[in-house]
Amino acid sequence: METAKNTIQKAKVKDSKLEVIYEEYFSDENYSNTIDKKCAQIVHADLQSSLDRLKPHLACICEMPEGNRIKGIYDCDLDDFSNYVVTGYSHGGSDESAGITIIGQKLLKSGKVLNLVTPFIQFEDTDAYHYSGELCADMEACDCEVKEYLFNEKWGIKQLSLDFDEPEGASTPAISIEKSKRGRKKKIEILEEAV
Repeated sequence: METAKNTIQKAKVKDSKLEVIYEEYFSDENYSNTIDKKCAQIVHADLQSSLDRLKPHLACICEMPEGNRIKGIYDCDLDDFSNYVVTGYSHGGSDESAGITIIGQKLLKSGKVLNLVTPFIQFEDTDAYHYSGELCADMEACDCEVKEYLFNEKWGIKQLSLDFDEPEGASTPAISIEKSKRGRKKKIEILEEAV
């Protein structure tokens, strides 16, 4: 059976988990399926890093003050955009009209959240957005990480418990608690186990 060609249409990270819509296309049979998937595994740090690369684009396209200070999109320090969060993106158009919409938030000094959605930016239109070529490259990196998550199980690791090694020869003492018959005093006794 033929392997499908998968195209990401929309990706969103919510509560460190991926929600994605993608199309799988089978050229031999000439049909496609659109799949809407909410994933249970947490996202990998590489996927989060690729989304963080979209923060300067979000600020520039939305004409935020931080975006106006950028001299080069790859020369800027991502720490200058620490109050921005990119929550997702959506593809649109095809071929020469292909482009992207970025969805995110800006955390304000007041503690409130400003939701931001960029207008649709075509990758070929450098008049609309000066860094559209860089945006295309950053978007391809995001798509690559989303596909790694979906199809190659590149997930983040969630630690559920801490395992502490016990030194050799050490034993954990058992504790016995007995109540006195009158209920006034408790007798606590530590019992040593034989090693």
